[in-house]
Amino acid sequence: MLAPDRLGESHNMDTENYSYQNTAIDDLVGNYSADHFRYAVGQCSAVIAQVLAQEEHSSQHIARVLILKYLDLQLRRAVRWVEQEADLMAMVVRSQIELRFWAQFVSQGEPEAKRFLDETNIDAKDIFDRFEKLAPGAIERPQEANGKRVSPTRIDETEEFYWKLCSKLIHPTSFVLNNLNETLMSADYRQSLAIQVLVYGWGILHILHTIVWTDANEKVS
Repeated sequence: MLAPDRLGESHNMDTENYSYQNTAIDDLVGNYSADHFRYAVGQCSAVIAQVLAQEEHSSQHIARVLILKYLDLQLRRAVRWVEQEADLMAMVVRSQIELRFWAQFVSQGEPEAKRFLDETNIDAKDIFDRFEKLAPGAIERPQEANGKRVSPTRIDETEEFYWKLCSKLIHPTSFVLNNLNETLMSADYRQSLAIQVLVYGWGILHILHTIVWTDANEKVS
């Protein structure tokens, strides 16, 4: 099985107040099962729910809420898919890799958060321009897009590896088509990716919010 990695260690992110997350990951690695994974992810989702209950009105908070809602969606998918083909877990991990970038980007400040929010206009214009070539005048022109698109980057070689692996599993590559039992049906790939789902779940949450742990009870600030 591929060795798991921690965002808080190998990905050069702040490890302060990271003890519970690391313990949860270590426990899953040492005693892996689908039920254990569901429980561990459920703990992460419970903290996300606490964070989403907070109210603010800054661009940063709005961006954080959007990212965490999508993260929670991916975690719920992972819980459903944990015993299915490895490409399903790969889709979750690849989405989380992009979420990790956006979480760090919007956490830099209000200008970055606003740029993230405004990028939806760039995406809408891209879709409009392509559809306009197929059916001119069929849909209304979207709001004018300003600025340049932000290009997500990988944080290190480990993340680059998982991005590449996920891409190979998700698409009908020769790697998959020639080795179906050793790729999509592989319990080892599925388990390794499931562990990454938990790593990224806690990692993204930790980027966006300070989590203060007291004994078995968590507090989110």
